[in-house]
Amino acid sequence: MSKENKPFAQPQVEVIEGSVKPGTMPSQAANYQADTLLSSTPMDSLKELEAGNRAEDGFGAGVWHNNKKVSGIWTKAETRNSWLALTDLGWKKIYSGSDSAVVAMEMLGAQALEKQSPVNVLIENDQIIEIYVW
Repeated sequence: MSKENKPFAQPQVEVIEGSVKPGTMPSQAANYQADTLLSSTPMDSLKELEAGNRAEDGFGAGVWHNNKKVSGIWTKAETRNSWLALTDLGWKKIYSGSDSAVVAMEMLGAQALEKQSPVNVLIENDQIIEIYVW
């Protein structure tokens, strides 16, 4: 496990127009999305500040994402280290508050992946804290 508690030996995925596809690592997909938000000049960051940041970037404020599909699952024999790849969102870590919560959400994610069912997820601090599978 890395010091940031992010997976480092994961399946290959690639972010293309916001969706996850085979080709790059989940941590690289997250970096790709973060890199697109970085500013190149001080004026760019001022424009971003005036325009406002994305809601899911705020800490402590959960944001619901509806009608997403699970396109990948990653887990490892480490304590509470499971991730789901969601369409248009990339790789998101499952909240690691308890062992049973991680297992339950991973099972729901696996069911959604197998059946290609839509999911609604509540993401807070870049982690999935609640999931509904339809």
